[in-house]
Amino acid sequence: MPYPSSPLSGPVAPPAHEDHRRRFSEADRRRILEEAAQADASLAKIAGRYGIARRVLCRWKQELAAAPVFVAVQITDADSPSAAAPPPEECAS
Repeated sequence: MPYPSSPLSGPVAPPAHEDHRRRFSEADRRRILEEAAQADASLAKIAGRYGIARRVLCRWKQELAAAPVFVAVQITDADSPSAAAPPPEECAS
């Protein structure tokens, strides 16, 4: 039986095959989580609409919030004269 579709153009819940999990793209996961973040949203209803368990929404939220962020750093010697500021050509953004 197909899942009811949202009136908004949202993620499509792929059908579950016997003994297989549904796979949602990261973009679909983000859209579902944005829907769940609304003030009057019910996690149980949203999860049911997409054919997933409420705990899956909670796990997705944790996974997306815990995404690592990498920042480039340059370590210099504090006593070195070049440690004050790089030349202007290196500061181009």
